[in-house]
Amino acid sequence: MMMQYARQYEQTQVVTSSGVQLVVLLYDAAIQSMEMARREIQAKNVREKARHLGRAIAIVGELNSVLNLDQGGEIARSLRRLYNYMLMELVEANARNNEHKLDGPLRCLVTLREAWREVASQQPSHLVETR
Repeated sequence: MMMQYARQYEQTQVVTSSGVQLVVLLYDAAIQSMEMARREIQAKNVREKARHLGRAIAIVGELNSVLNLDQGGEIARSLRRLYNYMLMELVEANARNNEHKLDGPLRCLVTLREAWREVASQQPSHLVETR
């Protein structure tokens, strides 16, 4: 029952979030998935490790795929390189059950999340859509 309420809360957050806030939510989800994958690697639970890393890979892959290199310029190109690096490390962590391969991507995502949180905090509240 509690999980159902948590899922409903997450869905409400996504529906009512601005684009910037949505990026922060995606970073949060990717970080959480990587942390859970690390625990599963340590527990030698291959199936759950793969599930959590698959989710993190899907999130980072989606963030990478929506970059507009024409409009985003050098920042978008830098993010593309960073996302590609993270994807390679996540795939390696999954293939080799190597929790240390998660260190770099986690550091990158935590840093990016904090930067995007700062941007989100500076957005006027009327930019948040409600449905």
